[in-house]
Amino acid sequence: MNYYHMTSLDRLKSIGKIGLLPRNEENSKLINDTKKKVFFSEGFEGTIALFVDFELVYDQIKLGKTDILDKNLEKKVKDSESLSEYLTEGVYLQFLGDHIKNERNFENGCTSQVILPKQLNVCVLRRKDSNSIIFSRFEIIKYMMAKTNPEQIKYYGVKYDGSPDFEVATIRIQNKIKKYYYKYDKDIEKYRDDMYVLEYVPLNEFLNTNEIIL
Repeated sequence: MNYYHMTSLDRLKSIGKIGLLPRNEENSKLINDTKKKVFFSEGFEGTIALFVDFELVYDQIKLGKTDILDKNLEKKVKDSESLSEYLTEGVYLQFLGDHIKNERNFENGCTSQVILPKQLNVCVLRRKDSNSIIFSRFEIIKYMMAKTNPEQIKYYGVKYDGSPDFEVATIRIQNKIKKYYYKYDKDIEKYRDDMYVLEYVPLNEFLNTNEIIL
């Protein structure tokens, strides 16, 4: 199983030295999550579900319909013009989940384990006719959406007191994702052909190759 972790470009060099450590950073604080974990999503399905939820939370905060505990972060959201401006440019990191226990669910996965730099790869899109490379997280997620139907996305995870009914959660998630696909269909459409292939570049190789822009 491929696990995916979204991060900004300015954090890549640090991650290249120490890996992913259990922390509570801005993306977790945005949903009032206080756990110190390494967060990730399982497969394209979990990654898509999380991104769609993330945009919904962002919009709710912008409209003043959701409060978050970190008021400085709340101000940062409200002062930004868009989700992409708030997040800034970044990448998706990929690592294998074979020996990692997911403590939550396919969308908001987490672990107490450290993910070492040698385990991490950067997701890149390679255009077949020119070999040009795209690594923007905003383009990677569109590619994932182009290759995944909403009906493929089904809730699963650890069961605990208060955990959602899996079937009910699946319907809720699929409905949100269908609305997102409809809203951004033109952006997603460009990756529905076979002009691009998703590749995983070892993190430190990526850092060495793109040192100038990082």
